Amino acid sequence: MKRWFLAIGAIAMFSGCVNVQTMALKRGQDALNTATKSVVLMSVEATRADDSRYQPVPSILWVTDLNWGAGNQSLRFQLNRKEDTIEVDGRTMYLTSIALSPGYYHFEGISGIAAAFPFIGQFFIPMVADFEVKPGSVSYVGHLNAVMRPRRENEFRAGSVIPLVDQSATGMISHSWDVVIDDQSDGDLAKFRAQVPALAGIKIDIEPLAPWDRAAAQRRWDGQANAEEKAGTSKAAKSDSE
Repeated sequence: MKRWFLAIGAIAMFSGCVNVQTMALKRGQDALNTATKSVVLMSVEATRADDSRYQPVPSILWVTDLNWGAGNQSLRFQLNRKEDTIEVDGRTMYLTSIALSPGYYHFEGISGIAAAFPFIGQFFIPMVADFEVKPGSVSYVGHLNAVMRPRRENEFRAGSVIPLVDQSATGMISHSWDVVIDDQSDGDLAKFRAQVPALAGIKIDIEPLAPWDRAAAQRRWDGQANAEEKAGTSKAAKSDSE
């Protein structure tokens, strides 16, 4: 029990740290100023293909600012389950909105947890998608639907292997993600406008992301796995030499 509360506390502290930004739009907001930063809209759903108690709950949207050159800055945006979701046919949909200066960016992915006593799993949904933000704009980049299902052969995992017990018990090690990113603007924009009155009279540019690239996501995961393996080998070699 103590371990459970410590884990919950750590997640709460992480979600509330100062370098994690909130969504740009709030439910009921009736005014919007895009003079300094534009707003990017995207709807998100994350589920799993079975009836496990460990259902995925997205927490952080990860974006890389490509305008910083070699030292690309990582931006984090918090998804609030109470404030940023609606129910659609019994499913939970996140209506995400992020404020960004004009320029070029990259969606790394979405991290989150799947928790049910006594375990907490941590997952990452790779997006691997570039996008452009135009000055003074509100744009819609699509709908992301991620389904967690059993992993096949050497597919990337739904989450890391550490901590081993929690990640194994919650299925993060034995599962992978199927992701679809498509244009559902006809329905999504009505949902956004219903929640945020400020969008009612604003032109929203439809600029859907490219279809999800599993091969690119796999390459990214393979590179990280190889780096972790090399780091582990180096530590072991150093330990043996001491």
